[in-house]
Amino acid sequence: MNLSQAIKHLHPNANPMNDFSVQDNGPEPVLRPGAEAKGRVRYEIKPPEIGEQPVEGVHYRYGIDYNLLTEGEDYDLVERGPYIAVWKLDATQPTEAELRTAWEAYQEAEANKPPVLTEMEQLQHENLLLKAQNSALSERADFIEDIIAEMAIQVYS
Repeated sequence: MNLSQAIKHLHPNANPMNDFSVQDNGPEPVLRPGAEAKGRVRYEIKPPEIGEQPVEGVHYRYGIDYNLLTEGEDYDLVERGPYIAVWKLDATQPTEAELRTAWEAYQEAEANKPPVLTEMEQLQHENLLLKAQNSALSERADFIEDIIAEMAIQVYS
């Protein structure tokens, strides 16, 4: 399912650059219970000033170093898929069921839409139409000419 297209189908005037954002982060690691302590690492951000007490988030932060962990034993890679990361529209954010319904409606609308012709195909189509019109006018002129000839024969006989 293409979330952006489904949202655009629900809210045609929505601007994907400003009103909403759809993300797909790919496979993300999910820690198993007890693995956090095993892979926890303290990262220094900046050294504290002389006499200043270190503050978490200002001078250091804790993070997980996945190089210290084993995939499948300490963590698993989980595919979250696309999701709505930012929602700035006044309307409420659509649910998964509403998005799925909108996606199906969008696909149906696209399937019923006439195909878009390239410039060359449009020119060929117009050329065929003009040839058909030219042929019809030529046949009409021939028919009128035959009628005039018959009338002339009847008048002079």
